[in-house]
Amino acid sequence: MKHRRVLQWILLGVGVLALTATVALFLGYRQVTQQPQVILDQLQKKADMHLSRVRQTATKQGIREWHLDAQSATLIEGRQTMLVVKPEVEFFMQNGETVYLTAEQGKIHTESSAMHVSGQVSVDNGHYRLRTESLEYDPVRRELRSATPVTLSGDAFTLRSDRVTLDLETNITHFEGNVEGSISEADLEL
Repeated sequence: MKHRRVLQWILLGVGVLALTATVALFLGYRQVTQQPQVILDQLQKKADMHLSRVRQTATKQGIREWHLDAQSATLIEGRQTMLVVKPEVEFFMQNGETVYLTAEQGKIHTESSAMHVSGQVSVDNGHYRLRTESLEYDPVRRELRSATPVTLSGDAFTLRSDRVTLDLETNITHFEGNVEGSISEADLEL
């Protein structure tokens, strides 16, 4: 009987510790996702270089692919990454048009020019605007992809889906998962 009571107290103590650890991890994760500057401050201590007001242009075979302006950048050479705050990216398309991307933060792989941006991501080409929370740029395929819910809106329409892929070569946008939309007849020009 005494052993059973001791075992119950031990199990109760382990349960309380597990619950406390889970709550602490949740609160820490929530703080990091809501305040990315906290993580950037920590990474800056391990960074090889930290720059304010950054401008960079990526070219491939002499052709400009994109131009980046950012509030700040932290270069971590060991990981071959550059962490950027408030990136504004202008993608150049073959037909002469441009696509503008803005976000709260991003990570660029310095070897491949692949990038991942997050936080109030907006993509605008002058005809429509795409909004999401996270987006990746694949430089090999010249695609912007989002695996988080997106909203695409223009003068006469709004589309929503779970995922999207925008091909910067063909300017074709592919929507997947729970695609729904609305078209305003009043704004349509026939």
